[in-house]
Amino acid sequence: MTRAVEVVSGMDAGASALDTASTLRARRAAPAMASPTSPAMAHHGIRFYGERQIVPVRARPRQGGSPGLVSALAGEGTYEGRSTVMQAAIHAIGFDYLGYGTAANVGGHIQPRTFFDTYTAPGWRDRYFRERYFEIDPRNPQPGMFGLPMVWDADDLEHTPPGGIPPLRLRRFLDDLRDAGIRSGVFLNLPMPGTSDIVIISFMSGIESRRWIGDTVLGQALTVGLGLHEFLTCHAEIPTAGRPKEGLSDVQRDILACLAQGLSDKEIARRMDMSIFNVDYHMRRLRSHFGVRNRVQLAAAATLLRPAAPLPGHPATGDAAPAIITDHRAAALAG
Repeated sequence: MTRAVEVVSGMDAGASALDTASTLRARRAAPAMASPTSPAMAHHGIRFYGERQIVPVRARPRQGGSPGLVSALAGEGTYEGRSTVMQAAIHAIGFDYLGYGTAANVGGHIQPRTFFDTYTAPGWRDRYFRERYFEIDPRNPQPGMFGLPMVWDADDLEHTPPGGIPPLRLRRFLDDLRDAGIRSGVFLNLPMPGTSDIVIISFMSGIESRRWIGDTVLGQALTVGLGLHEFLTCHAEIPTAGRPKEGLSDVQRDILACLAQGLSDKEIARRMDMSIFNVDYHMRRLRSHFGVRNRVQLAAAATLLRPAAPLPGHPATGDAAPAIITDHRAAALAG
């Protein structure tokens, strides 16, 4: 079955989307897509949020002016208005869904940290993270690797060299992907300034083959994706999820800081000048404190904390107080 795709001309898909927004409002009597989450939520170290949780903030003027999509999102006073603008931008270039998230490199593996879920396929977010498909998703980059956007379809992924991915698990991932109505798309990753995190932006479509995604569509997807990224990192603040942050001793904060650097228990014991048994004791207490099950999830939680003091054996870099900060605020501070 073939679906006609109307591609807007030019590279500023954000501006083109604004022209179609009024048409979309009139055509859709139903409310804009609601986020599956109500408050910002954390699950196994991953924080989910949507348009309802975004708090717009005033950003300093951008040299050369802001792109059309960024200005439109910043100018909308309600989450319904932003949803209408974003859906118009996504649909105007032929896609059905969009996912946006951040991830950390923990021990050489990609560990998701946040996920913006308002525009993703219904049910796909829960399935993807419940099954931990990010561990075997062939579209995910190798830690530390960045490159051109990936244009893909399900057939491409099916013939990807295994590279250690269990074939049955890959088959299950592809079956669930198709069941969610996702057949092709564009996958982009870029570094988060000032941190070791990466940003992942995924456009998804129900069209079977990737052949419809030409250079024009790809350019427009980049414009929309980077516009959303600029809005979320420079013009919005996400309330911190209800993550436990009180009751940690300085020793436990220092251990978390070491863990976030990828140190083993033996290396932590040597650096902290304590026994391996004490490290193991604190690790068990920390897993209980953060409600996580394993070291990888605890390391993901650790990356959200600034150390209360300089790491043992390292010179002080300032007297910043311990704090929980959002990924978006970290990016803004880095800028």
